[in-house]
Amino acid sequence: MENLELPLVIFTILTQMAVGMAIFTAVRQWKTVEGYSLKTRNEWIAILGLVVVAVLAAFFHLGKPLGFFRMLINLQTAWLSREILAFGLFGALTAVCFYTVFSKAANGWLFKLTALVGLLAVFSTGMAYASAGLDAIHNILPLTFFFLTALTLGSAAASFFVDESAHGMLRSVLEPSLLVSLVVRMIIPFAWISGSTVMAQTGYNFLASPFHWLHMLILLGGFVVLRRVKGIPSWLPFLLIVGELLGRLAFFALMVSSGANLGGLY
Repeated sequence: MENLELPLVIFTILTQMAVGMAIFTAVRQWKTVEGYSLKTRNEWIAILGLVVVAVLAAFFHLGKPLGFFRMLINLQTAWLSREILAFGLFGALTAVCFYTVFSKAANGWLFKLTALVGLLAVFSTGMAYASAGLDAIHNILPLTFFFLTALTLGSAAASFFVDESAHGMLRSVLEPSLLVSLVVRMIIPFAWISGSTVMAQTGYNFLASPFHWLHMLILLGGFVVLRRVKGIPSWLPFLLIVGELLGRLAFFALMVSSGANLGGLY
């Protein structure tokens, strides 16, 4: 933390987007699997592609990439190890889903299992970043941010793979997700300012950051657009991805660790 950490920004954004898309695929086919279609196949190609790119990006965060298997040795105590295992399982299930769709043998229960494992993976990411050394997010906030990203980007990206008649279901999730994200991100910096010296510095960092305000502006713009048009415009998911990237850059770069105030008044 306290730097841009681009590999982790890319990893967290893309995996959460992939999980969101898997969730909406499972919801859309809750009772029965849709007949084979090019859109369904392309949707799973996109989900699998996001996971692959995210994992490749994460390798650039490792000091010794060839020793990546060691990340799994602390499953009993480390949320980071659990996160890696969960996303490994999610990636494997995503590949199986794509194969079953491509071979026209898709199974709705497999889609549901994949979505559930994806949710558990996002949960483990939220727990991994709720570090005791970061006063501002040693709480439920990482989980809140990450699940909102999954809902926002997942519902927006899913619009590429369904007919416009199905956009209503996606909008019913996307609109409130944008609104809740906007409200949460408006309130949280001021709540941080009312806390300890270190937490307050995090709040001031956010209020002074163009990343934070541009993210807020994009969230607001997306919500206003959805209130004024039918369906989900094809350009809107790309704009929301930019917004979430800016927000995630702020998350990694602007958090102040408790060590920053060693020797000072608390």
